[in-house]
Amino acid sequence: MERLCYAVLNVIVVLFFAPLFEGFVRKYIRANIAHSRRGPLVGIWQPFYDLLKLFAKEDIRVGGALQTVMPYVGFGSMLVASLFLPLCGYAPLDAFGDLIVFIYTISLFAISLAILALDSSSPYSSIGALREIMLMTLVELIFITSLICGAVCAHTLRLSEIILWYRMRLFSLPMLIAAGVVFIAMLAQFGRLPFDIPEAEQEIIGGPFMEVSGPRLALLKWAVWMRQFISASLFATVFIPWGLTGLFVIDLIITLIKVLITFVLVTLVEVLSPRLRIDQALNFYLGVFLTSAIAIAIAYVAP
Repeated sequence: MERLCYAVLNVIVVLFFAPLFEGFVRKYIRANIAHSRRGPLVGIWQPFYDLLKLFAKEDIRVGGALQTVMPYVGFGSMLVASLFLPLCGYAPLDAFGDLIVFIYTISLFAISLAILALDSSSPYSSIGALREIMLMTLVELIFITSLICGAVCAHTLRLSEIILWYRMRLFSLPMLIAAGVVFIAMLAQFGRLPFDIPEAEQEIIGGPFMEVSGPRLALLKWAVWMRQFISASLFATVFIPWGLTGLFVIDLIITLIKVLITFVLVTLVEVLSPRLRIDQALNFYLGVFLTSAIAIAIAYVAP
């Protein structure tokens, strides 16, 4: 029963705070810094209004059955991933899957998005899908190697045990390197500048989202925000695990503050950076991947 309560709470937190944090950075970071303007307080809730508006619109399909199924697959994968998320140092499904299962679940969203776009007749969607696949290949590999670095240090594949080990250790050079690598990879996971290449609104008009509308577009947007929140939560809980008290409510508040700070940092990078070309991004992330591999090598020698 306790595990079920944790599972329901994890899902509710991810579903609610993912759009809320997106609205916060839109209003206070992107608007103030990038556009030198300040919107009304209601701007924080704008993502929720966008979702309600899209759910009320007509759903126009231009492709085959995959166009119908894939948005639900992507959204469902984020719901499942939230159950493996150790928000307060403990994941509801920690006993049923390790970090490899978690990474596979996260990757399923990018795969479903690519399949959705390839099923469309729009060349913009196809280009976005190919870019998504190319970036996903490197970025997900970077995530895996960074988490494997923690697994090597803690001698376990369970996220909660890696967190516990790092909290006791206080400092670890391989984990410090892996934290920097994961933060850089998060920029692509967030779909933000300089790595918003698959969507690239000024170039390919939204890419994979080009031919999606109505409720399916709402599910995809919600899933994108959930992926951002889950990636930021993973960074905050695994690589900055300190400050927890053992009291669930306080630990949840502390974790949410860490996640919000992560959102702010990622958005600051976005508003201060130009977009990279796809070849520049791939070369950059290849160097990041080699750095994560070095972190694993150091972890084997001196965790």
